[in-house]
Amino acid sequence: MCYVTVATVDDIPPGTTKLVQVEGLPILIVNDRGQFYALQGLCGHQKLSLAKAMVWQGIIDCPWHHFQYDIRTGENVYPRCVYPLEALPHLHQQLERLRTYPVRIVEQHVQVKIEHEPLSNK
Repeated sequence: MCYVTVATVDDIPPGTTKLVQVEGLPILIVNDRGQFYALQGLCGHQKLSLAKAMVWQGIIDCPWHHFQYDIRTGENVYPRCVYPLEALPHLHQQLERLRTYPVRIVEQHVQVKIEHEPLSNK
């Protein structure tokens, strides 16, 4: 698939996020200190919207239960880094990483490329 324009750079100031729809998929666009990232727009915990997620220092924080994810890789950093999975086995299935998508800026437009491959291959 080609890149799709989802916003302008000015629509997403540094330190903010914007939830957009691309081909029916919720995608969270993140501006972390002027660098743009795109991740799946639903939290890996309970599949709730990340529309009001907070961002700081490369991490997004889910507004619902404060699960946190690395914006570069989509990996869960909280609660994975705090609670041992063997102590809370029910958490293991809720710690899946968020899918990430390529982003580029063209003439002040934020563009995202959706790739339809299984998450396990990323």
